[in-house]
Parts: sequence; structure tokens; C-alpha cells
Amino acid sequence: MTRLLQATATQRSSGGHSREYLARHAATKPVLILPTTSLVYFQDKVDTVRASTSATPLYDVPFKPTKSSSDSWTAVTIDEVNKLISASPNKTCQLDPVPTWLVKEMRELLAPLITLLFNRSLVTGCFPSEFKHAIVRTLLKKSGLDASDLKNYRPVSNLSFLSKLLERVVQKRLQAILESKELMPSQQSAYRQHHSTETAVLKIYIYNDLLMAADSGLVSALCLLDLTAAFDNVDHDLLLLRLERQFGLRGVIFSGSGLTGSADLIVFGLPAPPQ
Repeated sequence: MTRLLQATATQRSSGGHSREYLARHAATKPVLILPTTSLVYFQDKVDTVRASTSATPLYDVPFKPTKSSSDSWTAVTIDEVNKLISASPNKTCQLDPVPTWLVKEMRELLAPLITLLFNRSLVTGCFPSEFKHAIVRTLLKKSGLDASDLKNYRPVSNLSFLSKLLERVVQKRLQAILESKELMPSQQSAYRQHHSTETAVLKIYIYNDLLMAADSGLVSALCLLDLTAAFDNVDHDLLLLRLERQFGLRGVIFSGSGLTGSADLIVFGLPAPPQ
């Protein structure tokens, strides 16, 4: 309790700044909860993209032999949770019952409870429904755009601290499975450690592809695709089927509980308060 009071005392000044910030903006920039116009716009955008491909035949995912199948996650440890909390940025969501800085300050006391919760989630294959809630802020894509035109906005979801922490736990384990079984495409640069757009460009230009083609007197064409609302249009059923048939994921590891039942609260017109 002493540590909790001491930690609270050190943050009083920043708490005062947050209250002043909210009070200042409350008088000039009203908050609209669940604005119908923005909800309809973003939903229609996704529906339009999906409708454009609705006539495409369903992809029959073929089975691909893997070295072994995986039907359970490795257990989460207290030390792992401690390290994840320590490495987390001091960002707080409005859905969090306490600020992130306080969780980090009290991590030695909270880590065992969080570890128990995460292990229970992994064993049962159940992603807590509260973790699927998000605060969605509609932000201008860049300064200077017409703020009255919804096409100039992009929705940004802010999940609770524990939700993001559990996602990191699962991502770390899924990445380990894919890499240990050599299931990651060798040419993929996205979402891989020590890879980036730079490594992708180097592969295309420096490491043989374009240069060797030029040396052979061939003409090369580079095709770049920018997909509208790419992540919003991922077919979850197809994704889970591919994970099962081509990556060997089975049992609770394959439940897909985190992909359904999300709920969003849209906050429109008020910037995020300082952390």
C-alpha cells in the first residue's frame, strides 16, 4: 500500500495536466459518442470492397504437410509478463481501470495475477470479451485536409492495456511456431524481426533480381499494390482454415476466439489526452 501511495503521489502533477487538458477541450471541441455518419461511412467502405469480390469463387485451401502440428500454447511465466509490462510504453486507454504507469509501478504484485489470467485464456482458447472492446478515434490522415470530409479520416483503435499485452503473448508464440517449422515465406519482409521495407527493396534491386535481369538484357516490371482497408477485409474463416491446413495449428491454439465479437466505441472530435 505504501508503494501504491508513493507511486500515486509522483503522478499528481501529470494528472493535473490531463484534467486541465480535458477541461480546455471540453468547452471548444464536443465529443460525439457513436456518431452515425462516421459509423456508416467506414462500414460502407468495407462493404463496398467486399461486394466487389463477392462473385469470386471460394478458395479451396489445400492441405500442406508440416513437420508437426501444434495444438496448445506454451505456458506464460511471471518473468515473461514482468518483462512485457516493463517494455510497454506509458500509453493508457480510456477502457483501462488504472493508468499504465501504475501497472508498471506495481508489476511485481500484479504479474502473478495477470499470468494466471493469460494462462487460463490460452488453455481454454478463450479471448476475454472485455479485451475485444476498443476506443476508436477518427483522425485526419494528414494536416491540411478538409476536416468535414470523412474520406480524409482514418479510424485508429485503442485497446485496453491487458488486451494488447495478451496479443503480444500470443504473437510471440505464433511467431516462434512459424519460424521453428520454417513456415514463413522466405521472401516475406513484413511482420518479421530484422526485416523491413528496406530488406524487401534490397532483395529486389541489389540481390540479383533486377540487376541480373538487366545484365541478361531483359526488361523488368515492378508491380506495387495498395489495398483499400486491407486488414478490415481479411476473411477470418479463410484465415483460420489456412492456419489449420497449411500451418498445422489445431485444438485450442486454433479457436479463433479473438477474431469474433469485437465492440467499438467511436470518439469523434477530441484528440487523445497527453500520457
